[in-house]
Amino acid sequence: MAAIHRRQLLGMIGGSALVAGCTADRSQPQPHLDLSDIGARVRAYVKASARLDAGRAIWATRAEVHAVLPSKEVVPVVRIKGCEQQWIRPLSPSSFVSFDNLVTYYCDFETDQVIREYRNPFTNTTNTVQPFVSRMPEGREISPNGLLFRVMRQAYPDFYHDSTFDLTIRQIGNSVSFQGESKWPAEFIRPPAGSRLTTFARRDDLADPALSSVAANFAGYVLMPFFPWMNMADHPGHLLWNVQGYKIEALTELPDDYLAAAAEDFGDRFETSPEFDTEPSGFARRLRAIGRLP
Repeated sequence: MAAIHRRQLLGMIGGSALVAGCTADRSQPQPHLDLSDIGARVRAYVKASARLDAGRAIWATRAEVHAVLPSKEVVPVVRIKGCEQQWIRPLSPSSFVSFDNLVTYYCDFETDQVIREYRNPFTNTTNTVQPFVSRMPEGREISPNGLLFRVMRQAYPDFYHDSTFDLTIRQIGNSVSFQGESKWPAEFIRPPAGSRLTTFARRDDLADPALSSVAANFAGYVLMPFFPWMNMADHPGHLLWNVQGYKIEALTELPDDYLAAAAEDFGDRFETSPEFDTEPSGFARRLRAIGRLP
């Protein structure tokens, strides 16, 4: 996919054990989570995925990436360590813009350490590996009109003219899940491509009006072609990601090797909001290159 969020990707991803393991006290009145209208659903999602007030939300992301070959063999490729920082600006009670900085490092599958080179078993060559970086100074919209990059709405007004906030929200016990997938114009997709991500949070937390942000995690999958740096565009097969994300309080909760690599590669810019970037995002540059933006 063009950029993976959760976001979007993204949002716009393990599992539910983190949020499903507590037993509520049934003798006490249970808080009511209002999902009666689309604005309330947007606010519940933003509370889980980011925050309702102005400020930064931080996600630590992990993934295991396998190659799926025509022989149906599944081969480990790399692990992923990532961090997405989201600087949230409320525009109204149910409309928000997020300025996202996603930095993803590839790691050795066995040692789980950040790598700069990959010994490719499929081509018997050594590939140079660079981190994947996506900074979004144009912002990402989260509103009743959808969850998408604002620059994409500008470039494809007809495609997104009827977009809406259409995540599937489920409540089971004290757990709430938000599930959805990113929608892209056909010319932005390199088959095979697809993803489905689910964010989990506690109902009691989401229903608490005193909280602007709550503990959450996500899980999901991503299907995509081989990484460009693998130089395998002419090889049959594809990649399958098993992705997990964890909302954290501080960057110090990230792995030491990740923090060391980010400090070396980006310095203070790693912790700076893209809102103040003077250069357009990679998305915007690509859209201009194909004539979608002036």
